[in-house]
Parts: sequence; C-alpha cells; structure tokens
Amino acid sequence: MSLFELFLTAVYIAALLIWEFVHTNNLDPSFWSNKAVHIAAAQLPLLPALSSKNNVIGWLTGIGHEKLNVLHRIVARCILVLIWVHLWGRWKIGFTGVDDIASHGWIQLGVVAGITYTLAIVLSIRPIRAYWYEVFHVLHVVLIFVFILTAYLHASEPGFGTYVWPTWVVWGFDRVFRLSRHIALNVVLKPQHTEGTLSLVTPDSLRLHVTRRLPLGWRPGQHVFLTFPTIATMPFETHPFTIASIPSATEGSEKQLTFYIRGRKGLTQKLVEQATDKDGVKVPVSVEGPYGAPPNLAPYATSILVAGGTGVSYTLPLLLDLVKQSRDGTALTKRIVFIWILRNEDHLEWIASALADAQACAPPSLTLDINVFVTSKRDATPTVPVSPHKADGSESPSREEDSKKSPEAAELGGLTPLYGRPDMRDLLQGVLRDAEGPVSIDVSGPAGLVKDVRGTLASLVTSVKDVLKGGPTIHFHAETFTL
Repeated sequence: MSLFELFLTAVYIAALLIWEFVHTNNLDPSFWSNKAVHIAAAQLPLLPALSSKNNVIGWLTGIGHEKLNVLHRIVARCILVLIWVHLWGRWKIGFTGVDDIASHGWIQLGVVAGITYTLAIVLSIRPIRAYWYEVFHVLHVVLIFVFILTAYLHASEPGFGTYVWPTWVVWGFDRVFRLSRHIALNVVLKPQHTEGTLSLVTPDSLRLHVTRRLPLGWRPGQHVFLTFPTIATMPFETHPFTIASIPSATEGSEKQLTFYIRGRKGLTQKLVEQATDKDGVKVPVSVEGPYGAPPNLAPYATSILVAGGTGVSYTLPLLLDLVKQSRDGTALTKRIVFIWILRNEDHLEWIASALADAQACAPPSLTLDINVFVTSKRDATPTVPVSPHKADGSESPSREEDSKKSPEAAELGGLTPLYGRPDMRDLLQGVLRDAEGPVSIDVSGPAGLVKDVRGTLASLVTSVKDVLKGGPTIHFHAETFTL
C-alpha cells in the first residue's frame, strides 16, 4: 500500500473503532460485541458501490471505478477488523449462553461468513492476486457471494437482515446496467463485424482492431471490457483494455477501436498464439464500456505524457487528441512532451506510424517533442533531456548530434530512439523551467515508473511558494495498470 492508502485506512478504522467503543461500560463485551458487526454491516453496501463499474459515487464525483477501488480496499480491511472484533466479543461472552454451536444453524452461518470474508481478504493481497489474477477473480466473486448470503441468513435470525440486503441492491444495479450495455452494443445495435482482427506486431505483442457502433463515442484514455468467448477459459470472462485510438469523424456510425496487447500469460498469451498461427485472424469479441475518467488536457499550456511499455495505450490517444484539438483551435496547448520507455526497440512498431502522423499533423503553433527510450540495449549511449538546456543552464546536445553518436539507433517512421533509462529529473526539470502557464503530467505504466515521476515532482515542487513565485501550476494524473 502507498502511504496515502495507509493513512486513509488508519483514519477510517480509527473513526469506526471510536464509534464502536465510545459508549461502552468498562469495555464490557456485551456492550460492543454486537455493535461491531452492526457497524460492519452498515459498511457493506460501500463494497460494491466502490468496486462496481457503474455506481452513483463515480457518476457524482466524476472519478473512474479504477480510482475508487482504492477506497473499496480500505473499507474492506476495516470491515474485516470489525468482524473479528464481533467474533472475539461473542467468544468472550459465550455466544449468549449457547455452548454447542453445531446445534444452532444461524451461529454456524455467522462463523462461515467470518471465515469466508477473511479468506477473500487474504487472497486479495497484491502479490497473490497479481500472480494468480484469473483464479483470484473467480474465487473473489464466489467467496464474496457466499459471505453476503451467509451474513444475511445469520443476521436475519435475530432480526437484523435489513443491515445486509441493501448490498444486493447496489451489486445488482451494476450487474443489470452492465448487462444492458453489453446487449445494446453487441446485439441491439447489430454491428456488421462481430469479430476482432488480430495482427502480430512483435513475437510477443499484437494489435487488435474491433469495429462497433458506439453512439456516445469514447474519451481518449478510456478503456473497455472485452470478452473472447472462443478463447477465454470461461465464456463470460472479461478483461479491461485501453483504447489506443481516438474516434474519427469520417468513420460514420461504426467506430474502429484499436488495442495494443502484450502477451503475458492466460488470455493475452492465447491471443498472441492465435495471431502467431495466422496473422490477421478474426476472433469473436464482445465489447462493454467505455469506462474511466481521464483528465481533459485542452486547458493546459504544456502537457507531459509519460508511458512505460503497454502504458502507451493510454498516452497515445491523449497525444493524438491534443494534436487534433490544437489543429482545430479548441485547445490551449502550446507544447506536448511525449516520453515512452520500452524494453525492446521492436515494440516501436506498435505506434510508429501514429507518432509520425501526429508529427505531420501538428500545427506550427504546437511544439511536439517525442522521446523514445529503449532500455534493453547492451551498449547504451548517453541520453539527453528533452529541454534544449541542461539543469545548469548550458546547452545540451541536439537530437541530431546525439543520433550521430548512435549509428546503431534504429530509425522507424522518422523516430530515433535513445538507448538507456532516461533521467526523469533532468527531463521534467527542463520542461517545467521553460513552461508558461499550467502544466499537466500524465503517467501510465509500471508502479515503479509512476513512483519515480511522482517522487521527482515532489522534489522539484517543494511548496506552494514555488507557484506563488511564478512557477507553473501542475496537475498530476497517474493511470496505473497494476493488478
């Protein structure tokens, strides 16, 4: 967990425990044992409300479900503490005089609910869910379903079922909404092409093209959930993928969605194997979405887009959309700095043509700096910052000079990659020093990259005084794809 997540968890559980014990008589378990589970049950509707893809909280706040999921985990941990406080309290007072638990079904159900929920939380620990994500997802749904069912039956016996059943309503709303949207996009609108086209880009990655009628379109940076019924282990197994393309006004009612997928394990590896066997193969695919709440970058004078690996699927559409808006005169953007860090230069083929088109379409009023860093090169050449000035104010080598020093650098679509890991501090410091007006920094990629960019910004902008003294206001947005 991040320090922010730890802080919120500590504050929330402290508030609940104060609520739990503030009106007790000498901490007598008969006062607080049942109160603990009443408070826990009152939090249960927050679990689906903060994890479901469609919920009122997200609609009111404009925050995507992937961001609200942090609060979902916080509430889940706090409920776990309160459940075990209740179980401990009931054990201390002897289950209201009942010695044989086996003879009372509602008590058995309560024990099953507590153990099931505990197991669900343990399996949700990040290393476990990242290693066996597909298994975790199925078990998580099953365990939580069993927990809510047994908790409701357990609470109904003493007359407290009304604490639990609203959870079903919140969860059911999301299920019904998602099912309705799925039917609308894949059945009612009757797309002409129900299959997606898989094209192998590199030995371990592919490009997926899907055509759908999306009446409301999508915003650059949003994602959808895709279902591959003939490839997935389970027919209704869905996976989120960021849309790497932007809606085109010339496409008509049917829009083409482009995805870049790197084969890792499970479903993505099966997709790569399909594309390897036959390039351009068509596979049935269903679309549900779009989701996510990416920021609007049009009001910012400078936009810095940082991506690592497949995180470029998020920053690329933001770049293309900003170039389009700048050309149409609907954005205030004067400079875009695009930074992509990848392991293998072969992955440049993912978006080389798109980047070349962006450079060709950029209006004269827009400065577009595209920087690609390849980290797998053995004999890495020194990298240079984006800004034409070093941190000490002296001139940095130009990109032309650097390319001369790197004769082995592969040029693809007019792009010359730099080898080695970038110095993020030099990159950001140079851009922020020259920035005029508000700055937006969007980063997508591994947790280490997000942490590096966030830490660098924290060291460069140490206080509000920096802004008051004339420094740029900075908006930071992280789009992580960690599990």
